[in-house]
Amino acid sequence: MAPTLEKVFDLRAFLGKTDTLPLGHVKGGAQRIIVPVTSGFLKGSGVEAEIIPTTGADWLLLDPATGTAHLDVRIALRTKDGDSIYIYYPGIIKLDEKIGMALSWDPAMRTTKSSDHYFFVTPRIEVSNEKHKWMEQTVFVSHGLVSLSHASQQLADAYSKTLLGTRGWHSSGGVRGVQAGVGVAEASCNAQ
Repeated sequence: MAPTLEKVFDLRAFLGKTDTLPLGHVKGGAQRIIVPVTSGFLKGSGVEAEIIPTTGADWLLLDPATGTAHLDVRIALRTKDGDSIYIYYPGIIKLDEKIGMALSWDPAMRTTKSSDHYFFVTPRIEVSNEKHKWMEQTVFVSHGLVSLSHASQQLADAYSKTLLGTRGWHSSGGVRGVQAGVGVAEASCNAQ
């Protein structure tokens, strides 16, 4: 039986240019770039949490030989009730012109659609609150996009790159997962 889709949550993670650490070529030619996650949120399915500043980063590995970028994002969040959430999401992006603009913090970057890119992540989530333990027993898959965000005065000139958009599914076996929808989540790159 094919799974049916439903939205699960939105995640927005703002990435900071200022403390980005380019390590250059590592492991046989790929380039490692560490980009800090400066703020953001998770909302949906009865969960609302803010990213705890300075707790996250994308340990991005760019491989020009294969035209791919391998995401390795880890963030910590806290709900209004003080519950803790940890999200790790690896992913793969096929490099194209617009992704290149986002990765180079190009001021000419503009919003794209998820259908413009091969940009997928597979989030894994850990939670402290028993009522959200279903998130630890769920397989998530999502499709990203690149967008320009004017979310706040601090981020008015920010670039944004969607890392996690979500729509979930239930199978007859009770497994729950995620497939992205267009524009359901963003992660912004702070251009300071």
